Amino acid sequence: MRASAETGLRLTPGTILLATGSDGVLLHCRAPVAAYVPPAAMDWAARGAAVPAEHEAAYARCLEAWRSAGLLEGTAPQNVAGAGPSRAGASRALPAVDRPVLVIVSSPGCGYCLHLRADLEANREALARLDASVLLVGDGSPTAWGARPAPGRAEELAEAWADVARQGTPSAVLLAPAPGGNPRILRGFDAVTAALIELGGGDPGRTVSEVPTSCSATVGAGPVDVLVTVHARGRAVGVAARGPGPVSVVAGLVAEESAPGGDTGYVPVTLRVERPRNVWLIFRGGELVARSRSAGETLSLLRRITAGFGPPEGHQSRLLCGALVHTGGRAVLVPRNWLSHFVVRSSLLARSGWRPCPDPYVLLETAPGPDPDDARPVLVHPSPAGIPQRTPVTAVLAQPPDRPRPAAHARGRALAAIVNWLARPVTPQQLREAYALLSGLPVHLGTREESAAFLTAAATDAEAPS
Repeated sequence: MRASAETGLRLTPGTILLATGSDGVLLHCRAPVAAYVPPAAMDWAARGAAVPAEHEAAYARCLEAWRSAGLLEGTAPQNVAGAGPSRAGASRALPAVDRPVLVIVSSPGCGYCLHLRADLEANREALARLDASVLLVGDGSPTAWGARPAPGRAEELAEAWADVARQGTPSAVLLAPAPGGNPRILRGFDAVTAALIELGGGDPGRTVSEVPTSCSATVGAGPVDVLVTVHARGRAVGVAARGPGPVSVVAGLVAEESAPGGDTGYVPVTLRVERPRNVWLIFRGGELVARSRSAGETLSLLRRITAGFGPPEGHQSRLLCGALVHTGGRAVLVPRNWLSHFVVRSSLLARSGWRPCPDPYVLLETAPGPDPDDARPVLVHPSPAGIPQRTPVTAVLAQPPDRPRPAAHARGRALAAIVNWLARPVTPQQLREAYALLSGLPVHLGTREESAAFLTAAATDAEAPS
C-alpha cells in the first residue's frame, strides 16, 4: 500500500485526485472509472480535517464505494490472465495437445458470449486457416473452429476445463504443446478476443476490439453474410454486412483502400451494415450510429466512420461519447448511449439544424479564446482524405446524477461523469487537461427526451433542461 503525496487516501496505482475548487474528482488513468468527491470529503481526505463523529459512517461509505470501484487500495484481488490452471485442471492429468488449443467457456444467458459466438462464426474462413483449434463449450456439445481435434478430444478438454467458468463468462484457457505448454487463463470478452487475434497472426493493439454494450446482444449476436477488414491508419476494423445490397457496399469500401495492409486473420465485428426495407443502417456493436437512404451515402458514411478509428494525434483528447453538430457551426456533446435515440429522430433534429455525428470517438482539440487564458474545445471530424473539419463545442447535454442532492453538487457530479468519457489509457496530465477543457462548458442536465426537446425547440423559446 502507498499513501498519496497529495492526499491521505491510499490511491491505487494509476489513480489521481484532481482538486476542482472546493470539491474534487477521483480518476483512473487506465480504466474508465471516476468518482465525485464533495467539499466536506475533500477537507477530510486531502486537507487533513477531522471527520466529525456524526459524519464518520457516511464518510466510511464513501471510502468503501471508492475502494469497490478500484480507486483506493484494499480492493479485493482480481483474477487476471495467466493466473494458472483451474481447480478442475489441477486435480487430474491434463490432456496433452499437439497444437495450440483455445478452450472458451460460455453461457447461454451471457450477452457477451452470444456476441463472441457471432464473431467466431463471422471469422470461420480465417479460423479455418489456423494450425490451432478453438473450442466453445458450455452450451451443449463443444463447437470447434480451425483444426479439428481428434475424436473425443474436444469433450475431454471441455470436461477438464469446465470450471474456468468460475472466472465469469466468457473465459478461456489457452493450451500449448509441451515443452513450455503451461495453460494460460483468460478472463472476459476483451482478453479472449485478444487471444483469438494473436492466434490468427494479428496484433491486438492494432485491431479494434470493443466490449459489447448491453444492447449488443440482439444486434451484434445475429449472423452476417460477409466480414471484411478495413484499415484506418494502421488499425484493423471489422466491417460486416447482411443482405446483398450492404454486402456490395462493404465490398466496395475494401476495394477503394489504397493500402489494405494485408490479411490480418481474425478480426471482431465492429461495424454492421443492414438494409431493412428502404433504409440503410450502420451499427457499432448494438448502437445505431447512422442511417441513410442510398448506397452511395452509406459508403460515404462508412469511409468517414472507419477513418475515425485511427489513432488520435498527440494533442487531441479522445472521448467515448456522442456529438451533435448544428448547421450554424457549433456542436454539443451527449452521452454515448443516447446516440441511437438521436439517430432515430434525425429527421426531427434536422428541421432545427442538428445532425448526429457518426464518428466513433469525439476528438477534441484546444483552441484559443478571446482571453489568452481562455481555452475552448473544438470538435475534430476525421476525414478519409486527411483534411478534417473543426467545429467549436458550446455545451454538454448529460443525464442528471443519480443523487442530485444537495443541488450545489449536481454540476460537480455531472462533470465527474463527463470527464470519465475520456478514452483510457491516458496520462495524469492528459486527464487534468481534459477536465480543464470540459469544465469550462455549460452543462445542461436532463433525460435524452428532455434534451431532444431542448434542441428542437425554437431558439427564442428553448429552456435548458435542469
